[in-house]
Amino acid sequence: MGSRSEFPRLAGRLRTAWRDAAASAVAAAIAWILAVRLLGHPHPLFAAVTAIVCLSPGLPSHGRQAVGLMLGVATGIVVGELALLLPQGLLVPEGLSLLRLTLATFFSMLVASLFGQPAVVPIQAGVSAVLVLALGPENAGLTRMEDVAIGVAVGLFFSQVLLTPDPVGEIDAAADDLLLRLAKAFHEAADGLRRGDVSKAEAALRSFSAAHDALIALGAGIDAARYAARWSLRGRLAAHTVAETAARYDRRAIRLYASSLLFGEALANDVRKDAAPVPDGLAEAIANAAARCAALAGVQPASPTMAVTADLPANVEWHDTLLHLQAVFDVIISLEEIARSGPSEPKPSRTMTNGQGPERAEPANIRRFYRKG
Repeated sequence: MGSRSEFPRLAGRLRTAWRDAAASAVAAAIAWILAVRLLGHPHPLFAAVTAIVCLSPGLPSHGRQAVGLMLGVATGIVVGELALLLPQGLLVPEGLSLLRLTLATFFSMLVASLFGQPAVVPIQAGVSAVLVLALGPENAGLTRMEDVAIGVAVGLFFSQVLLTPDPVGEIDAAADDLLLRLAKAFHEAADGLRRGDVSKAEAALRSFSAAHDALIALGAGIDAARYAARWSLRGRLAAHTVAETAARYDRRAIRLYASSLLFGEALANDVRKDAAPVPDGLAEAIANAAARCAALAGVQPASPTMAVTADLPANVEWHDTLLHLQAVFDVIISLEEIARSGPSEPKPSRTMTNGQGPERAEPANIRRFYRKG
C-alpha cells in the first residue's frame, strides 16, 4: 500500500528531472568534443564535469550556477598558484606540502565566500586549489581553466538559449494547480453540506489542508521565475511580465488558501454540530466558489458573477462559515478583475454590505493566521 502511494510522487520527480538530466548528458558529450577539437586536450574530464554541474536537475538557476562555478574555479587556481610560491625552507620538508595544501584550501574558500554567491563558488575554489597542488599547475591550472570555460560555455548555451523554461508559464501552472485543488475541496464541501454528512465535510477540510503543498509549490515557482528573470536571457526579456504575474499571486494566493482553510474548518464544525437552519443558498454559493476557482485555472468557462454571502440571511450559528466564505470570494473577485483587465493592479474588490463602505478590514482571526504563517 505504501509503495502505491509513493508511485505518483516518484513519477512527479521523474517528470521534473528528466529534461535537465538529458540536457546534462548531451552537454557533457558536446563539451568533451569541443575541448578535444578546439584545445587539443586528450581527456578533457573537467569540461564534461563542468557541463553536468551547470545543468544538474534541481538547481534554482542554471545560469547562476555556471557563473558561480567559473568564479570559484578561477579563485582556487589563483590561490593554488600563489601557494606554490611559498619558499621551500618555510618548514621541515615533510610537513611543507600538507601545510601548503591546508592554507591554500582555507584561503581559497575564504576568499570565494566573500563574493556572496551560492555554495558552489567556495566549493569549487577549494577543490581547484587542491587539484593545483596535487596535480601541478600544468595539469590543473590553465588546462583545467580552459576545460571549465568550455563546460561553462556549453552549459550557458543550453540554459540560456536552448532549454530556458518559460518563467511566466511556471507561475501560471503552479497557480492553476492550487486553484484546481481548492475547487475540488469546495465541491466536496458543497456536497457534504447538501447531504449533512460530517465525514464528507471533514474530507473537504482535509482537501483544503492538503492544498498547502500546492501553495508551497507556487511560492517556489515564483522564486524560480524571479531567479530566471535575473539569470537567464529568456527571463530578462520577460522580466516585466514575471514581476506582474508574481505580484498577482504572491499575497493573494496566501489569502485565498488561508481563507479557504478557515472556511473548511468552520463548515466542518457547523456540520458536526448539526447547526440549524442551514442558510438558504449556502451550498450554491460554495459550489459557485468551486466553479470560479476552476474558471480562473482555465479548465472551464467563467460563470456569471453572482452575489454571495451578502445576500444570505444573517445566521449566528453559521457566522464563521459565512464570514470566511466572504473572505474567499473577496480574493476570487480580485483575481477575476485582474484576469479581465490584464496584469495591472485591480480596483478595490466588492465586499459584504455592512455599512462600512467599499473597503472592509480583514477579520481578526484571519490576520492572526497570516502572522503565524
